Parts: sequence; structure tokens; C-alpha cells
Amino acid sequence: MAINYALVPITTNARNKRAKWTIHAAAQGKETLTTRDIAEHLASHNSPFSVGTIMGILEDMQKCILEQLQKGNHVKLDTLGTFYTTLKSRGANSSEEWSDDYVERINLRWKPSKRMTRDMQGTPLRMVANRAEQHRALKKMAEQANEEINS
Repeated sequence: MAINYALVPITTNARNKRAKWTIHAAAQGKETLTTRDIAEHLASHNSPFSVGTIMGILEDMQKCILEQLQKGNHVKLDTLGTFYTTLKSRGANSSEEWSDDYVERINLRWKPSKRMTRDMQGTPLRMVANRAEQHRALKKMAEQANEEINS
């Protein structure tokens, strides 16, 4: 179990061609797991519940979290973290001018629990090629395979 990362150059000022660039690590996600994937994984941990039961619980939990957020509540799942909302809005010149139309977007946020954050620390890391390098390697492999097929 390890977190894949690639090295990427980052600058503090992309507009300035002479700005200093430094090398940073960027996590490289492998795949995105669905609710069903998580349900199957949970069921594989000697759970007395079927995948279907777990799916139902997770889907109902999502609906309940959304309902509570829409009521203006924060939702804290003790070892997971807290879900909450923020707003992005344009500015009005005065409170008299203000209307809900100034709100451009409701953002859903999640803050991980201290325990979850702590438990992630110390996870092994593995450097991998960045996505551009991966793409070039796959393209080269496909070209080589096509050459072999055609010869």
C-alpha cells in the first residue's frame, strides 16, 4: 500500500518567464472507487451485511447528509470528518441592494477528522512517471505493437 506521486515543476509567477521554478510532489490517483466498490470492500472485511445492504446504508447516508446540509447543519462523522457548506457570491454595494441572486454557487466542503489526517501520515510513497510521461510511454508501446503486427 503506497501513494503514487510524480514530480512536477511549479512557479509562483507563471506570467514571469524568469520566475523561479521548484520541483514538488503531486499525488497521482490510480482509480476512482464507486459507492458499490466501497460496499464490496466493506463486505469483504468479514461483514455480516451483504453488498446490497451496505449499498442501501451508504446511499441513505448520502441522502441524510445532504438533507442536513440543506437545513444549514454541519455533519460530523466522528472518525471520518465534517461536511459543511460555503458560499461564493458577488459583492453588493450595500445590504439594501443585496439579494440571494448575488450567490453564485453553494460549495460542499469536507474537513477530515484529526484521526483520519493523523492515520494518513507515514503512508509509504512511491514515485511514478507523471501523466505526460505515462502517455508517451503508452503511445510508444502501441506504436511498437502495431509495427510488430504489420511486419
